Amino acid sequence: MASNTFTGTRPVAPAARRPFPLVTGSARVVAVRSLTPLLVRITLVAEAFRGLPVEEPGEIITLLWPEEGSELVLPEEGWRFPPGVAERQHARNYTVRRWEAGSEEMDIDFVLHGDHGRASRWAGAAEPGDAIGFAASRMHWVSDVDADWALLVADETGLPALAAIAETLDPGFRAHALVEVDDRDGELRIDSPADLEVGWVHRRGAPPGTTSLLADAVRLLDLPSGPGRAWGGGEALAMRDIRRHLRGERGMSSASTHLLGYWKHEKTDDWE
Repeated sequence: MASNTFTGTRPVAPAARRPFPLVTGSARVVAVRSLTPLLVRITLVAEAFRGLPVEEPGEIITLLWPEEGSELVLPEEGWRFPPGVAERQHARNYTVRRWEAGSEEMDIDFVLHGDHGRASRWAGAAEPGDAIGFAASRMHWVSDVDADWALLVADETGLPALAAIAETLDPGFRAHALVEVDDRDGELRIDSPADLEVGWVHRRGAPPGTTSLLADAVRLLDLPSGPGRAWGGGEALAMRDIRRHLRGERGMSSASTHLLGYWKHEKTDDWE
C-alpha cells in the first residue's frame, strides 16, 4: 500500500480544531509481519477506514479492547461512553503507519513487551480474522511553513511515527533522526526524500527507559542554523530531558519542540 502524500511545508488547520473521534468501528486483522525482534506490523481492514480524516503523517488511531467476557462499546464524539464502560475497557494509541486515502486497509506497528499489557499480548498472538475496535484520528505532527530543518527522535515506540514523518518530508529538506533501539537487529530502513541523516543509539541489553543515551546523543548533535523544529516520541523522562535541553540550551521555542511521552517507565515519577 502507498501512504498518503504529505509535505514538510504544507500549512494545515490546527489539530485542536478537529473533533475526536470522527470515525469509529471494528477492524479485522488480515496480515501480520515481524519487522524486528520487538516490532510487528499488523494490517487491519475496515470499511469505515475509507472515511478517515488522516491529513498528516504519524497520526494517532486509538485501538480498543473490551472487558473480558463483554462486548466492545465504541465511544461517541468527545470520547463519551455509557457510565463505567470506559474504565472497564482497554484503549491504547498507535501510529497510522501506512494508509492510502479511500482504502479499507491500514498498517499499524506494535512494540512487543511479552505478556506485559493487554495490547502487547494481543499483538503478539494476533492472527488473520481477529477483531479490534478503533476510534480515529488525532494529529501528532503538523506541517510547518517556517522551519528550515527538523530533528526527529524516538525509541521503539515512536519509531513508526518517526518513519512515517520522514517519508513525507520535502525533497532536500534538512532533517536529522536519532532512534534508540536495543542493538542492530532493532534498526529499520528509514526512507525519505529529504536530506535525512539517521543515527542509531544502542542500549546493548539495558532495559528500555533506564538510560540517558538518547538525550545524551541529542546534546552532542551539531544542529543547523536557522529556524528548526523538533519532534519526538518515546519514554516520558527521556522526552522531557530532550525538551528541556532544546528549549534551554538550544533556545528553541515551545511551539517548535513537540516531544511526546509515549510511555512511562515505572521509575519515572515526574513527567510532563
